[in-house]
Amino acid sequence: MTRCLSLAVLSVLAISVAAGTARGQVDPAPDEPPVEPGDARTSAPDDEWATPDAEPVTEPPPETPDVAAAAALLADPDKDREYKDRLREMEEDVVRLKEKIYKTKVRLNLLKERILSNVVAEAWAVITHRNEMSRAFRLDQVQYYLDGKKLYFKTNAEDFLAKNPTIEVFRGNVVPGNHTLSVKLLYTGQGKFFTYLKGYKFEIASKYTFYTSRGRIVKLDVTGYEKGGPTYSLEEKPAIKFAVVQLPFNKENIARLTSGQE
Repeated sequence: MTRCLSLAVLSVLAISVAAGTARGQVDPAPDEPPVEPGDARTSAPDDEWATPDAEPVTEPPPETPDVAAAAALLADPDKDREYKDRLREMEEDVVRLKEKIYKTKVRLNLLKERILSNVVAEAWAVITHRNEMSRAFRLDQVQYYLDGKKLYFKTNAEDFLAKNPTIEVFRGNVVPGNHTLSVKLLYTGQGKFFTYLKGYKFEIASKYTFYTSRGRIVKLDVTGYEKGGPTYSLEEKPAIKFAVVQLPFNKENIARLTSGQE
């Protein structure tokens, strides 16, 4: 009898414990299926303060190098000055490069003219300058122009003109036809007996037209001399004269002119 009561009490206690455990659990929603292990709904969010409906935060796109460099220059005056200095140097380099290109073009044009002249022309010209003025006149400058183009220019630096009374101005091929030679000479008076001439400048100019033909050499001598006789005043004496000789175009005459024989 006692044993039966004990079993009954134990049964009642077990039933009570099972009922209390059941009351502590949450019943699932009637409309939702039971949650299976490994379902995404079983994992809780990493941040319990995160808002489910919040939009993701987007960062501004990175600035391009040009924009960033410009912003840095505006922010730093030293860099701005450095940038301007670089631009100025680049502009100067461009100007120098243009000058070199222009000079190269000029040299190419001159070379082209010379080559064409050597091919087309069959006439030669030899132009020589002579100074036959007395010591009362010092030759300080010589200028020669052929058909309006500068042919020769020389000053008396280091007494070059005083030490060289005869100068070969030009030697080479010319186009057959008429040519005009313009000469300008500058003298300075330095007479010992006529002291009033000392330091006085004399500039004389003259032109001469000559003809070159195929198969011929034109030898043209230009001389600065004192014209007139004793009755001429020294201011009127400086003058220029021209002498022309036509020679056959052959090796003998070319060799003779080259060696200085006339």
